[in-house]
Amino acid sequence: GDIAVFIKPLRVPKGDRGYISTDVLLALDGTDKPEELLYVITSPPQYGQVEYVGYPGIPITSFSQMDVARQIVCYVHN
Repeated sequence: GDIAVFIKPLRVPKGDRGYISTDVLLALDGTDKPEELLYVITSPPQYGQVEYVGYPGIPITSFSQMDVARQIVCYVHN
């Protein structure tokens, strides 16, 4: 089906981290299965990395909309 993606800028000062929440990133596909909506990072950020909050320092290459809703994904600005 159709997928709608809503994105807002996330401003993170150098040396800090910003949590990726549904206010910043939200995808909807008309189903009630956000755990099946998967984001894949095809080009890593130039000035930092995306990681799970519980595993600092380890970059990730994918995460789900449910991860975003739980606020367990963040961007770390190196």
